[in-house]
Order: sequence, then C-alpha cells, then structure tokens
Amino acid sequence: MGEKATDHAEVLIKHRGNGPGGIVGTVHELPFHPLDVVGWDGCLYPYAFNVRDYEPITGRVHQPPPVHQVFEGWNFVICNFVPRKVDYHPLSIPVPYYHSNVDSDEIMFYVDGDYEARKGSGIGKGSVSVHPGGHAHGPQPGASEASIGAEYFDELAVMVDTFRPLELGEGGRAVDDGVYADSWNRGRG
Repeated sequence: MGEKATDHAEVLIKHRGNGPGGIVGTVHELPFHPLDVVGWDGCLYPYAFNVRDYEPITGRVHQPPPVHQVFEGWNFVICNFVPRKVDYHPLSIPVPYYHSNVDSDEIMFYVDGDYEARKGSGIGKGSVSVHPGGHAHGPQPGASEASIGAEYFDELAVMVDTFRPLELGEGGRAVDDGVYADSWNRGRG
C-alpha cells in the first residue's frame, strides 16, 4: 500500500546449503511483479499439481508408500498412486502387504481406475477410506493371489497420512457405508 509501482521484481529462491547461515539461493529478476493479478481463480498455494503428471517409482518388489510421496507439510504427507508398471520380480506380489500405520491415520481418495488391493471391498471411483493409526489393513481377501503375474495397475488414488489423530466429522459419518471396516472378513468361515 502506498508503494510506488516498479517495472521489475526480484524473486529470491532460497534453499539449504553450506553457505553462511546454512542458506544459499538465487535471485531472479522479473520484468513484472509476480503477484500482480486480477480475478485470481486459483488455489491458496503458489502452484498447482496435476496428479496425472506424477511419474511413479517402480521396482522389482513392492515399493512402500513413502516412494509415492509428493508433498509434506506440518503433520501430514500426500502420496499419489498412479497407473504404473508393477513389481517385476518373478516371485513378487504386487499389491501392498498388510501393515499398521502406528504413527499416522491414512486417508485414501480413489480418483479413478480399478484399485487392485481393494477388489471386493465396495471401494470404487470417488470412494474415500479411513484407516486409523494402529489398525491393521492390507489387501482384501484373495487380492494378493489375484495380483500374482500382474504387470500393470490402472489405478489413481491420493493418500494423506496425518501425524496427528483425525476425528470423523458429521459429513464423514453421514456417508459411511457401515461395511467397509468388515470387508476383510468376507469369504472367511
């Protein structure tokens, strides 16, 4: 406010380094001010990221979720599970193994495709699952066996792991199908 408009702006890009104070950086001079916008129709963040532009990391055996991490914030991480070639070791089992996130709650938003590990659970496009910290979860019964020999998964999901417990709000309780949590028991005697 009250500052005289200039015909250029300096943008400082800082990152950690071995320089004085542990910070080094670069200065870019732009011929305009980068925040000089009218009618902003974006987000609250300085960038947008299309999940379909994410390039997955694959391996001979199942890759754990941290290799799919895209963003990290205070007390949470975001991972993308995108269409990809899956484990190519001859004895691999491509779907995730059973696990328990002892230090985080896991929220999965199933965007598109056919999520192999959740076949038979009722999970489909547009579904959201909640796996509270400490609760064991993994592939649905029969999914591990069915995935053997698979070469490609056509799935698109975004996962948020929070490092503070979440509470299910009124909206979440209203759309709970009431059966997902018991889906690992289906087909068992």
